[in-house]
Amino acid sequence: MSVLARLGRTGALATAMLVFAGLGAAAQTAPTLTPLHILASPVDDVMPVLYAVRAGLFRQAGLDVTVDRANSGAAAAAAVMGGSVDIGKGNIMSVITAHSHNVPLVIVAPAAIYDPKSPDAALVVAADSPIHTAHDLVGKIVGVTALSDLSAIATEAWLDGHGGDWRSTQFVEVPYASQLAALEQGRVQAVVLLKPFINDAVNTGKARVVGLVYNAIADRFLESVWYASAGYIAAHRDVIARFQHVVARAGAYTNTHPADTVDLLVSFTGLEPQRAALISRMVNGTVVRASEIQPVIDIAERFNLIPKAFPAEDIISH
Repeated sequence: MSVLARLGRTGALATAMLVFAGLGAAAQTAPTLTPLHILASPVDDVMPVLYAVRAGLFRQAGLDVTVDRANSGAAAAAAVMGGSVDIGKGNIMSVITAHSHNVPLVIVAPAAIYDPKSPDAALVVAADSPIHTAHDLVGKIVGVTALSDLSAIATEAWLDGHGGDWRSTQFVEVPYASQLAALEQGRVQAVVLLKPFINDAVNTGKARVVGLVYNAIADRFLESVWYASAGYIAAHRDVIARFQHVVARAGAYTNTHPADTVDLLVSFTGLEPQRAALISRMVNGTVVRASEIQPVIDIAERFNLIPKAFPAEDIISH
C-alpha cells in the first residue's frame, strides 16, 4: 500500500473517530426535557398554553408539555389532587372551594381576566324563550358546569341584584359540550355560556343573552387560573417557575395576536373554523394579583359556597 493510501486511510479513521466523539459529546450535553402533564377545560383561556406548545416556548424552557381536555374545572381539580396530572386549569372557584375544605390547591399562573368591556360569560336562554328578566327565572332550571363554580355563584349574585330569587331557581350541572343542546331540548331554561360558545350561540340565532352575570362579582377580577397541588409545587419549584415565565410571555402575545390562535381554538373547542374566526376573544392575565381574587372569595362566602372568607394571598404560589 502506498504512503499516500495509508495516510488517506489514517485520515479517514481519525475523521470517523472525531465524528463519533462529537456525537457522544452531543448526546451527553443534549438537554433533558421535564415532562409536564396539563388538564384544561375547553375554553378560550387555554390559548396561551396551546400557543406556547406549538411555538416551542415550553421546549425552550426545558419542558415537554402535554395538554389534555377536561369536561369541567372540577374534573381538572380532582385529577391534579389525585396526581394523574401536574397542572390544571379551571375557573377560580375550583381553588377557592378546595382551600376552604383544606385541599391544598394553589394558583401558579393567571388564565382569563374578566373585563366588562368584553364580557367572557353570559346567562342565555333559547332565542324564542319567554324569559327576559331575572324574575322570569323563578322556579326555572339553570345549567352550569358545576354547582360550586364561578358561573353558579355569579348567576346567584346576578339574580339577587336584579329582582330574581336564586333560592327559588334550580341549578343543575351540564358539561360544556352539552350546554347548548340541553337548552335547545328544554332540559334547562337557561345556561351560562363562556367564550367562545356565547358568540357562536347568539350569532347563529340559537340563543339570546339575558344577563352578563359576571358583572355581579366585580368590574375586574381573575376568573380562571392555572393551579397545582402544594406538594407538587414544593417538589418542583423550578418547573413551576419556568411554566409561569412561559405562560406570561405567551399570554402577552396571544392577547395582541388573536388571529394566530384561531386554529388552536377550533381544534381544542370543536368550533367550526368560520365561526371561530368571528368571535371576540378572552383577555389573559400575565400576573396574579390578590386584589383581583379577593372579590370572588368574598362573594363565595356571601352565598354560602364557602364557610368563611380568607385572604387571597393564601392561595397564590410565591
